[in-house]
Amino acid sequence: MDSKASGFAEEAIRALGRLDSATARTHISLAFEADQRIGAVADAIYLACSEIEEESRVSTSTWNTIADAVDSPVLLAVVEESRT
Repeated sequence: MDSKASGFAEEAIRALGRLDSATARTHISLAFEADQRIGAVADAIYLACSEIEEESRVSTSTWNTIADAVDSPVLLAVVEESRT
């Protein structure tokens, strides 16, 4: 994954941890624009955003999906520290 895309993805994941779906959507959109190979991560983050908007939380199964979709130890660490 492109380093610029990875940075945007990190910010999107951190925003999920803060339950900030608007920021998460913005950053994952920028990540996808920088590197379309991030599609699986983007889909999982959009799912998490929908959960935040509907249920005010991200489910454990969605966090697991995000963790499975990321392709680097750095992003996996961000997922693990951001889980709510």
